Amino acid sequence: MSTASLAPPAAAADPAVRAVGELVARARAAQRIAEGYDQARTDELVAAVGWAIMEPARNRALAELAVADTGIGNVDDKIRKNYRKTLGLLRDLHGARSVGVISEDRERGLIEIARPVGVVAAITPSTNPAATPANKIINALKGRNAVIVAPSPKGWSTCAKLIEYIHAQFDRIGAPRDLVQVLPAPIGKASTQALMQQCDLVVATGSQNNVQSAYASGTPAFGVGAGNVASIVDESADCAAAAEKIVRSKTFDNATSCSS
Repeated sequence: MSTASLAPPAAAADPAVRAVGELVARARAAQRIAEGYDQARTDELVAAVGWAIMEPARNRALAELAVADTGIGNVDDKIRKNYRKTLGLLRDLHGARSVGVISEDRERGLIEIARPVGVVAAITPSTNPAATPANKIINALKGRNAVIVAPSPKGWSTCAKLIEYIHAQFDRIGAPRDLVQVLPAPIGKASTQALMQQCDLVVATGSQNNVQSAYASGTPAFGVGAGNVASIVDESADCAAAAEKIVRSKTFDNATSCSS
C-alpha cells in the first residue's frame, strides 16, 4: 500500500470539519456511557431536559431571546409552544420502553431488543430555536443516543442557552454533558454538512434545502417538510367553531409555526 493512500482526505484539513470531528468523538464517548443506562436512568435524562425548557423562568428567557435574535414570532406564543410541545412529548414517551427487551411475540418466537443508533445530528430552524431542539434532544436521549444540534445561524444563541440549561440539569443528576452538544458559532454549511456526514442519523427540520441536504448526506435521515397546510372544512362541521380554530392556528406565533 502506498503512503499516498494513507493521507487524510482534503476535507479533513478544513477547520470546520476537524471541529465537528472533535464534537462527534466526545459525543461517542458520552454515548458509550449512556448505553449502559437502564430504563429509569434513561427516563431521568429525558425528564431533566424537559425541565430545562419548561421551568417558567427559563422558558420565558428562551422565548424572549428567540424573538430578539430571530425577529420571528412573539414571546407569549413561544412560551406556550416551548411548554406544550415539550409536555406533549413527555406525555407520549411516559412509560414507553426503550431499553433492553421492549416486546416479545412468543407465538412467532420473536423478541424485539432496543439499541441506540449512536450520534444523532439534529438540524433545527430559526422559527423554533428552543422547542424543536428540545424535542429532538428528548427523543434522541430516550433511545440512549447522543445528539449534536445544528441550529440556524439566527437561532444559535437561543439553542446554546437551552443547552446551557440542559447541562446544568445534567450536572445535577451526574450525567455527561457531551450527550448534548451544539455546533459552535458561526454556523455554516460546511460544519452542518460535516456533521451530517459524520453522525449516525440525521433528523432535519426546516427549509426544503435543509431536508434535501439531509437526504443527500449519505447518512440515514428523517426530514420534516413544509407546514402551514390548507384546511378542509367538511359540510358537517360547525363552521363558526372551525373558523375560530383555523384563525387561532394560522396566527399562532405570527404564523411561523409549521403546525399552523
